[in-house]
Amino acid sequence: MQHAYEQLTEGRFEEAVETFSASLVVGPREVPALRGRGLAYLQLQRWSLAAADFDAARQLAPDDSDNWVDFGVSLAMDHQMYPAIEVFETLLSRQPDCVRGHLELGLLHLRLGAIPKGRQQLQQALACRPTREQRALVESTLREQARLDRKRFYRPDFEALRQQRQSRPSLLGPQRVLAWWKRLWGGSPRI
Repeated sequence: MQHAYEQLTEGRFEEAVETFSASLVVGPREVPALRGRGLAYLQLQRWSLAAADFDAARQLAPDDSDNWVDFGVSLAMDHQMYPAIEVFETLLSRQPDCVRGHLELGLLHLRLGAIPKGRQQLQQALACRPTREQRALVESTLREQARLDRKRFYRPDFEALRQQRQSRPSLLGPQRVLAWWKRLWGGSPRI
């Protein structure tokens, strides 16, 4: 299996898949082989195959948060956003201090446009003692989101707009036409 991981780190992903698959024929319940093949499938952008391997590894080693996170990432990359959210939320209910879980869930929420939830998850990732690289990623993502928020068009407050329109006469409303008539002709129109 060492040879398969060497192939994986060297970027020979197809060969790594074959080597991990051969290892799984001998020992079908080997978590490192399932995980390695899942990582190779991720690099090959075969999302459903990666998700299947990470799911199997997650079921065999439920305490390993990396299997959960990579399973959720595979689902998200396969455009299964809500199942991915469920995976991350289940992981975080079991391991609330999982930095990668908060980070990936936050990024997924931001991708879906749930900005407050995404920000909250990223803030929780910062509170869980991330590595230097994870902290840099979270902080840069939050800065980028703040920049996007300044340019974002928010849904207007329709009640405030209605009150604003009522306080000003409309361009062609009856009061406006009557005021225009009085200024122009000096009296009320006869109908």
